[in-house]
Amino acid sequence: MIRRYAIIDSAQRPRFHERLARLGVPYRSLFEGHAEASLKDIAPLLVEYPETTPLPKPVAEIEALGSTKPAVSFWWSALDLETLAQHFHVFHLVKVPEKGGREMLLRWYDTRVLPELLSLMTPAQRAVFLDHVQQLHYYDRFGERQEWLLMDVPLEGLPALPPLQLDETQYARLLDACEPDVAIAQLRRVIPDEMRRLPYHVLHPFVALHMQDTVAHGVDQVDDHVQYLLLALYTSGGCRNHPAVRERLAGKSDDCDLSFSDWALSLSEDVWLSGTPLWETSSAKAPDGVNDLQDMQCKES
Repeated sequence: MIRRYAIIDSAQRPRFHERLARLGVPYRSLFEGHAEASLKDIAPLLVEYPETTPLPKPVAEIEALGSTKPAVSFWWSALDLETLAQHFHVFHLVKVPEKGGREMLLRWYDTRVLPELLSLMTPAQRAVFLDHVQQLHYYDRFGERQEWLLMDVPLEGLPALPPLQLDETQYARLLDACEPDVAIAQLRRVIPDEMRRLPYHVLHPFVALHMQDTVAHGVDQVDDHVQYLLLALYTSGGCRNHPAVRERLAGKSDDCDLSFSDWALSLSEDVWLSGTPLWETSSAKAPDGVNDLQDMQCKES
C-alpha cells in the first residue's frame, strides 16, 4: 500500500510538533538519533498524512503553511512511518570539500533547497535519496505547488551512503543557490518596512539578477552584495546605467584601489537618484506570511 507523508520544516513554524500532538497526528522528528535531537521545536517532521474526507484540520494547516513558507513537501512511499524516517535520517549530514572534506548539516527539507539539491545530484545519488519514494510534490519559494518527476534508475551499483558527498562543482552550485535568499534575509533586517512592500515573486528574481553583477565583479562577502542590492532596490536597477557604477563593475574588485564597501559608501547622491525605488514601481501586494521567509542555511555540524 502506498502511503502519503508530509515533511515539514518546523524551523519556519516552531513547535509545530506540539500542534500535531494535540491533533493526534503521527509524526517523527528527523533530528532523532542525531546531536540535534533535543531541538524538536525547529526539527524537520515526517508526518503521516491524513487522507480522510472531508479533509481534517491538520491537512488544511499543513497546506496553508506550504502556501506561505517554503516548508512543506509531500512524499508517497510504501514504507511505514518509522522505516521512512530511518531512510531520511541517513541524509542528515552531507560531506563537502571544504577543509579536506568536513560534514555539515544540510536543511534539504527547506523547499528552496530541495529542488536545487535534487537537480545537482548525480543520477545515482538522486536514486539513493529517492529510493522507496513513488511520488514527490513540494511548495516552492513562491508558494506554488510543484512536482518532481521521478526517473527510473537501476538500483544495482548505487553508491553506499551515508554520508551524501558533494564534489566541488556540486557544492558551489548549492552555495550559489543559497546566496539570493541569504541576501534577502539581510535586506529584511536593514530595510524591513520597504521590503514588506515587495511581493516575493518580484523580490527574489530581482535580487538574483542583480547579484550577478557583484558576483561577476568578484565580490564574495554577503555585506558587499547587500550594499549593491540596496542601491539596485532604491533605483529599480537604474544604477546599472550610471557611469560610476558601470566603470566599477567593468573590472574585477581585486584590481580596484578602493574596497567594494568603501566604493559603495563613497557614491554620490545622483547615483542613488538614478531610478525609482522598486517598492514604488511594484503595485502588487505580497501575500501574508511571505515576508517572514527565513534565510536558507547550510549549517556546519
